[in-house]
Amino acid sequence: MRSTFCVLFYLKRKDVRKDGTVPVMGRITIDGGKPAQFSCKMTVDPSLWNTETGRMTGRSVAAQEANKMLDGIRVKINNHYREIVDRDGFVTAEKVKNA
Repeated sequence: MRSTFCVLFYLKRKDVRKDGTVPVMGRITIDGGKPAQFSCKMTVDPSLWNTETGRMTGRSVAAQEANKMLDGIRVKINNHYREIVDRDGFVTAEKVKNA
C-alpha cells in the first residue's frame, strides 16, 4: 500500500516572544487526512526563516543549529513512520506523532 507522507515545519507567527522570536511548529500529514501538529520546542528569528523550504537561511551558528535540530526531528519522524508501517500496515498522522 502506497501513501503520501509529508512533514512540514512552519512558524507560529501570532505568538511573538519578548525577544522577537517565534516558535517553530511541525505538521505531519498522511494521505491528505487529518494532520497532526506539534511544537518543535524551539524559537527562531522570523526574518531568517524560509517559508518555502521550512528551514532557516544563512550560515549563522543559530541558523545551522536550528536546521540541524529540524533535520533530527524529521529523521525521527521518518523512522517512526517506517516502523509503524512495517508493524501495523496502517498508519495515521496521530500514530506517528504519538510515537
